[in-house]
Amino acid sequence: MASSSHRARARLRTTPLAIVTGLAAAVLMALTMTGTLSAFTASITNANASVSSGTLLMRQEGGSGGTCYSNGTQQTTPIPAANSTSCTTVNTFGTGLLVPDSSDPRPASTLVVTNDGTVTAKTFTLRKGDVCKQTTSSTPAGTAQDVCSKITLVIMSGSTPIFSGSLQELGDRTTDIPLPSVAPKASQTFTFTTKLADGLSNDYQGLTATLPLTWTFAA
Repeated sequence: MASSSHRARARLRTTPLAIVTGLAAAVLMALTMTGTLSAFTASITNANASVSSGTLLMRQEGGSGGTCYSNGTQQTTPIPAANSTSCTTVNTFGTGLLVPDSSDPRPASTLVVTNDGTVTAKTFTLRKGDVCKQTTSSTPAGTAQDVCSKITLVIMSGSTPIFSGSLQELGDRTTDIPLPSVAPKASQTFTFTTKLADGLSNDYQGLTATLPLTWTFAA
């Protein structure tokens, strides 16, 4: 009996202490969670922190009067992975038929290349897209097989010559032609003058020389 009474008194002494300790811990936790015990603070959240990629978008106008964009048929077309298109509405060599007569020159054709993007085209190049190929443009047509070497081309950027030689030579070229850089919304204008060699015989009639040209921007 004495032992039982001793244990009862011990429990009575420890119970209030446990209660007090638990209450103190709860109060401390509550104060900590509400920040009452924190030091002074100040903070800023940069909610608009972001970074964006720029765009390079090439537009061509002129030749036969068409307009082409590197991303497709119109400026608002989503930009594909290649950002490259084959343009058939702009003929850089212009329209009209050539004759072997220097007194009847073909008018120069004008091409305007614009950077419709938001970053500078640090490099701008012109390269042949393929070799010069000959086809017939009428029936009947001549039988000559070297019309590409008989048509000369002069490309000018303002007063600066870009290329001067035959379509055959340009088609055989293995290096790009460097051009000046183009700032956003800026343009460069090029003129193309073609001429059929003088004194050619009738077997050069009704022939077409085709030489694709590729213009490239790089940031």
